[in-house]
Amino acid sequence: MTAAMMRAYRENRSRFSVNDLAPYDGQWVAFRADGQRIVASADAIKDLAERVRAAGENLQDVVLERIEFQRDDVELGGAELL
Repeated sequence: MTAAMMRAYRENRSRFSVNDLAPYDGQWVAFRADGQRIVASADAIKDLAERVRAAGENLQDVVLERIEFQRDDVELGGAELL
């Protein structure tokens, strides 16, 4: 990906709000290389490749990203209490 393409991707990708991405929390997402839309999503990256192809897209024309929101409700085990 060229520097200009990467710049366009970052600019367009940044337009997705937290609300836009909330349905994808905990999933792998394939964005178009220009960052303007989500092509496919899946819980496992191996399933994502199949969905990208099923959507008629080439795997070389997408950017893969794992969407994970930070949780405020951290669960601690016993080791953290020592």
